[in-house]
Amino acid sequence: MYNPKIDALIEGWREEIYGTLKGWIGIDSTLATPAGEGKPFGENIRKALDLALSDAEKMGFSVRNIDGYAGEINLGHGEQTMGMLAHLDIVPAGDGWTHDPFGCERENGRVYGRGVQDDKGPAVAALYAMRAVKEAGIPLKDGVRLILGTDEESGMRGLRYYKEREKTPDYGFSPDADYPLINIEKGGIGIVLSAVSSGEVEAEIPIWEMNAGVRANVVPGTARAVVGTKNVSIEEMKARLAGMDEEKMPYEINITPLDGDKAQIEAVGVSAHASLPHLGLNAAGLLFKALKRMGAGGGIAEAVAALADKFGTEGHGESAGIQTDDEECGPLTCNVGILRFDGEKLEVTLDIRWPLATNEEKILGQMCMALSGTPLAVRRRSGHGVHHVPKEHKVVKGLLEVYHDVTGLPAYPIAIGGGTYSRMMPNTVAFGICFPGDVDTCHMPDEYIDWEKFILSVKIFAHAIEKLAGL
Repeated sequence: MYNPKIDALIEGWREEIYGTLKGWIGIDSTLATPAGEGKPFGENIRKALDLALSDAEKMGFSVRNIDGYAGEINLGHGEQTMGMLAHLDIVPAGDGWTHDPFGCERENGRVYGRGVQDDKGPAVAALYAMRAVKEAGIPLKDGVRLILGTDEESGMRGLRYYKEREKTPDYGFSPDADYPLINIEKGGIGIVLSAVSSGEVEAEIPIWEMNAGVRANVVPGTARAVVGTKNVSIEEMKARLAGMDEEKMPYEINITPLDGDKAQIEAVGVSAHASLPHLGLNAAGLLFKALKRMGAGGGIAEAVAALADKFGTEGHGESAGIQTDDEECGPLTCNVGILRFDGEKLEVTLDIRWPLATNEEKILGQMCMALSGTPLAVRRRSGHGVHHVPKEHKVVKGLLEVYHDVTGLPAYPIAIGGGTYSRMMPNTVAFGICFPGDVDTCHMPDEYIDWEKFILSVKIFAHAIEKLAGL
């Protein structure tokens, strides 16, 4: 049975919690140029770190500043340490707000501000959860440490610096995603496919340029090519595209005349996150299929045809020979994220997220076999393994039990294709702060949290500390 003092304390701190959150949200802690010693990510990120550690110190916690790269807030000691990982940096506010992004405004049961959901709000919730455990007098067998990163949105350099110099916690969670609990984050591999044009500029429909995407982890919504019209009219090109069919989603192929016997071919699909390709329609793949159907390409025609046949608008690597699925993780996803062709060199960047049932070596081998006989060369650009905490682990079992007991909601582990802070530490899962059915507003205009659910999360985190680190 959980200590009832915990919930009573948290209820009594509602306005204080809001005041702390308001102070943290009031600092625009976006990445900036280094501002001297101890300020590797700019003046404001250091201000946010200093404020958070100062607030924690006033609550009676021991704190440490790790050279401006990270902060530690510690409670108790033990043979092991339970960690909570959160971050103080934010993405830029951007346009479209109807509330002050740094005002922490309250309206109709919501609190608005950049970082209230990702991830200053969860960090404040974790801090007050630690305070509730401390002031309720809960005896602990393990130490508890809240680690505050400063560069999660731009490469996680803060936590990498921390890991190189400090002993990491033995287990824990990151309140930087969703309930009930995320115990599997798929592995990822970035692959670059390349080819060089043979220079056949006198082809029936030569391709002069191709472009799509800016980030590999986004399904491109538009893709464009510049082709020659000297030998084939635009009307004939349109006729050749007639009957091109894409099931599931609407799309457009637009042809616009340009100067110098050229035209632009524009493919319009549906953008989505690369981890959820079924929610989008890949415009780069549409463009490959349209160009192949038109007979366009010249010196790059074979490569374009291979891209159309092996990838097209598929999202799971079916024709590329890498399709994999498993019960715990779901399917492998494969996204054609970036396309560049300057008339000579073609490069296509793939974002692949893979489940437990496969691995990097197998994916690369299968893809090389599928592309043998085509002009496409395969190069690994980057990669990381699956982050997996088994469902039998005490962290998974304990946190799910707490979630169910506090909320009365069904509790089960889930797998995602994206990545969270939890992959930075061993035996660490993502736990909160969005409940099932909540709108994910992180990185969006008018980012907000539901205040009652936020207070509920403070209680969940406190009981989680009691469950996992308590005697």
